[in-house]
Amino acid sequence: MRNANEEKSPYILICAGEDSGDMIGAEVVASVVRHGFKAVGTGGPLMQEQGLSPLWDYNELPVSGVGDVVPKYFSLKNVFEILSDAAESRKCLGIIAIDYPGFNMRLARLAKKWGKPMLYVGPPQIWAWKSKRASLFKQADKIRLAVFFDIEAKAYQQMQCETIRLKHPVTCWKHRHIERKPDMVLLPGSRRASALRNLPAFVAVAEKYRNIWAERYKGPIPDVVVMASRESLEVPLLVALEQLHDGRLPSWLKVAVAPKQLSDRLDFYASFSAAVTSFGTSTLEMACVGTPFAACMVPDFLTFSMGRLMVRSEFLSLPNAILGCGVTPEFIIRNKMNNRMAESIVDAIFQQDYGTVCEIALRLRKALNVGKTTDELVSEFLAQFVER
Repeated sequence: MRNANEEKSPYILICAGEDSGDMIGAEVVASVVRHGFKAVGTGGPLMQEQGLSPLWDYNELPVSGVGDVVPKYFSLKNVFEILSDAAESRKCLGIIAIDYPGFNMRLARLAKKWGKPMLYVGPPQIWAWKSKRASLFKQADKIRLAVFFDIEAKAYQQMQCETIRLKHPVTCWKHRHIERKPDMVLLPGSRRASALRNLPAFVAVAEKYRNIWAERYKGPIPDVVVMASRESLEVPLLVALEQLHDGRLPSWLKVAVAPKQLSDRLDFYASFSAAVTSFGTSTLEMACVGTPFAACMVPDFLTFSMGRLMVRSEFLSLPNAILGCGVTPEFIIRNKMNNRMAESIVDAIFQQDYGTVCEIALRLRKALNVGKTTDELVSEFLAQFVER
């Protein structure tokens, strides 16, 4: 933990709190540093590698849903107080917020109150729920909103808020032929609590997948890889898997840490024949590489209850929301996974033919390849400080 008040030179405060934000934030930090500015704030290993001076341990930040936030309330409250002090400091020239609305919407309110310049990359998904959040950005001339999806731009436009379209990092991936293994990859999530909650159901689906594969095809039965989005999740996932199998991990099941670089990670995903992933950016990445998958979630009670009342989007998976139709299967698992549910999920994966999946991947990459690059966006934001 560091105190931004100890900084002796002006800085740009950057706040990201999830792995997807860390990926986007890495390009943001690189651009900030390349233009000669100091980057201070919260972010993961990718952002720190590019030069971010962290104010808090990043591993404490990723959380999902009301049920997961409550136990970490006081810790998160301390983090925000540090960020708030850093934002209010005269040495803070401006703020760049990346997704993570629990913190960044509160920082936006402070930025609007203080008249401090702010760039918000990936603001709240008002197209899905809580559209009234957009009211914060009305008559906030010093806050710029950068969005990746057309549905976001239209939603904010309907609320009389201007946005800038930004090319999604996934569009930088160069598609090439990668030999697919018959194996399956599981992505239970980047937030520890939700990942551990999803894991038993995902493994049950994987076991059913292997059984059905053995009945239908000849050759080796698929192995299964559980993906840890970062190194700190590897051991918790491994321990949880061992507990599911009476202390002894089966030879066909292993845990791997996701490649840090996006292009390497997408190449890795493209080498599998099937996947089960939690909702979020991973659904977009999996769809863009053309791997058949199902998006699944085991929500905590509070999150599920609030979602039923507040979510107004027909789709939860990003590929479906972006294209406006059910191109990939979605499942909300409320009760204990049973054989029927596992079979339904596996059937939904097997029903996806590669021709259609590849066509969807092309449509998605085209839809995301619109707007400014991250460096162009950040350069425009920093230009106001160079003029002073």
